[in-house]
Amino acid sequence: MKIFIPGEPVAQPRPKVSTVGGFARAYVDAKHPIHAFKQAVQLAWKGSINRCLTGPLSIEIVCWYSRPKGHSKIRRANREPKMSRPDIDNTAKGILDSLNGVAYIDDGQVYSLTVEKWYIGPEDKVGTWIEVTE
Repeated sequence: MKIFIPGEPVAQPRPKVSTVGGFARAYVDAKHPIHAFKQAVQLAWKGSINRCLTGPLSIEIVCWYSRPKGHSKIRRANREPKMSRPDIDNTAKGILDSLNGVAYIDDGQVYSLTVEKWYIGPEDKVGTWIEVTE
């Protein structure tokens, strides 16, 4: 099962910590784009597959990022691995968290995970491909 989420992929940010009544509270700012990205992932899953998987799962994530304006025309003509921020584990974390309870019961069902980050080539679209295999 494969879905595509258009738009720049967003990584899970580190939570901020504050104290309320003497107790620590961790949260992600409500204005952070991760919330809209997670909602887009959930809507893409519900719009195409719309069922919760129960067995062991293998997940492949491929993130396509737009190129910086400083890349030359020669570099723009080809796909290229993205080796800068956001970190690949934070990118995967946001996606796996968003599919929790929607695509599968718990992300503990995932036994294999492959994540790639690329700068787009001329024939690619900015976005995220997620393939889930039972």
